Amino acid sequence: MKFIMVIIICFGVDCEAIFDKAKYETYDECYKEAVVASKYMQNAYPQSAGEVHCWDDKQFSTFNEFIKNGGKPTIKPELLPEQSNSV
Repeated sequence: MKFIMVIIICFGVDCEAIFDKAKYETYDECYKEAVVASKYMQNAYPQSAGEVHCWDDKQFSTFNEFIKNGGKPTIKPELLPEQSNSV
């Protein structure tokens, strides 16, 4: 089974999905690269929130179909930065 790394990055409530065209032979290979990608994204975009996933072809296909049909990538709400309500 092959795995695809999918990064979901959010700036405020605007989220984008980025995925690597490369497929990893094992989940562990993908996970190791996901840890590196996560650390890079945290350093490069400290004002963002995000998630990194390693999905098999079926999971990725389901997600990709969701996006193609107009769905918007999101992350767990508790990972989003708190919004200021002050004026």
